[in-house]
Amino acid sequence: MAVVALLGDINIDLVLDIPAYPGEGGEAIATGQTVAIGGSATNTAIALARAGHECRLIGRVGQDAWGRQALSELQKAGVSTRWIGQDPAEPTQLNMVAVSATGERTMFAYRGANAQLSADMIDEAALTGAALLHLSGYAFLQPRQAGAALRAIDIAEQRGIPITLDVPGGVVAALAEALRPLLSKLDTILLADGDLPQLLGRPRDETLESLVADLLEQGVKRVAIKGHGTDSLLRQANTGDSAPWFPVEVVDTVGAGDAFAAGHIHGRITGLRGVYCCRLANAFGAVAVTRKGAGQAMPSLDEVLNLMTGAR
Repeated sequence: MAVVALLGDINIDLVLDIPAYPGEGGEAIATGQTVAIGGSATNTAIALARAGHECRLIGRVGQDAWGRQALSELQKAGVSTRWIGQDPAEPTQLNMVAVSATGERTMFAYRGANAQLSADMIDEAALTGAALLHLSGYAFLQPRQAGAALRAIDIAEQRGIPITLDVPGGVVAALAEALRPLLSKLDTILLADGDLPQLLGRPRDETLESLVADLLEQGVKRVAIKGHGTDSLLRQANTGDSAPWFPVEVVDTVGAGDAFAAGHIHGRITGLRGVYCCRLANAFGAVAVTRKGAGQAMPSLDEVLNLMTGAR
């Protein structure tokens, strides 16, 4: 398979199942607890490694027990940790994730070592032979890590390596100004339909097709919409594809978007047509939401293909 370089967060998720949210100052007793590796780019890397790709993760952890756990779990998942640094001052990012009875997640995080990744820490060798560079939007939240992401983008551009960007929901307002100048550099952008107006600084009542057309005019080659009604969409110049979501029982939405991104990336670098990329991404996301947590719970390609085959 292909070499994929990924840049983004590496963290440990403390996931608590919360039957009902208390008011501020109140208490809630969790009905379940999971501690595992997570992070947007991390989850995508694990899913792609399980699909047979050589994944090189660029990031930073602390010199602590959480960091050692993260590196160990990544190695077990088949993800290269050669380009992951260890910060002597900041801790490994710890996410507190509250999952409601409906499976919806709410996250709280201190970004710690992730935010200390800087441009001078990017080794060009991490992108040698890469078929694609994937970036998590979280990498643009703080200046040092954003500088590292920009450096990786420059290297990828010089080498003609396609660049994908996953824009996480909930922080688009904080990211929009930093991301707009990068749009012309992107092969693929992945985001929710409701985040398009904020990203582009446009009215919320503007049509989806108009907003997508704007992205394509600015140079993005592929716009992957994670959800629009009951479908996901892929728009390219003169081409529009879609596929319906798979009907599955939702247990936990943590990592669903990261798995979705892995499906699109796998389809992109293996040369699948747009409609199959949509269907594959949907299947990756669907398997992910049927289990607790992310990280090591990311789906394998066999599990994804089994779901697709059974749904025919």
